[in-house]
Amino acid sequence: MSYKQWNALIMVTSALVISAWVGWGLATDGPPADVSAGAWQMLWAIAYVIVFNIVASIVVTIVVSIVQREELVDEAGDERDLAVSARSMRNGYAVLSVATAGIIIALAVGLDPVLVPHALFGISMLAGGVFAASQLVYYRIG
Repeated sequence: MSYKQWNALIMVTSALVISAWVGWGLATDGPPADVSAGAWQMLWAIAYVIVFNIVASIVVTIVVSIVQREELVDEAGDERDLAVSARSMRNGYAVLSVATAGIIIALAVGLDPVLVPHALFGISMLAGGVFAASQLVYYRIG
């Protein structure tokens, strides 16, 4: 796998792991007391995603470099990379747009505003996961 594919795999994994952790917390602890508490929870979740991605990138780079006996480097981008990125971004933005509209509709019909930070985090993770998963698929078939 290339550096770009490993990065996409790390992004998909972090979106799944951190989203599952947030969902588990919401399911076991219930909704936060107020919107501010929910926003703080999601700010911490975003920080965990960032740390997870950094640590996983370092670990994967080291392990893959040891296994391959050569440095895992990011190769120069070409037309294929631009096409993969553009198609993947299109998929991610489509999911983000539809899901954002869904949240607005849900608010209009009575969604408790205390859940909005979690919903925004969820759709961000979903859109990012679709973007990264699309990259993996397009690199495999392209």
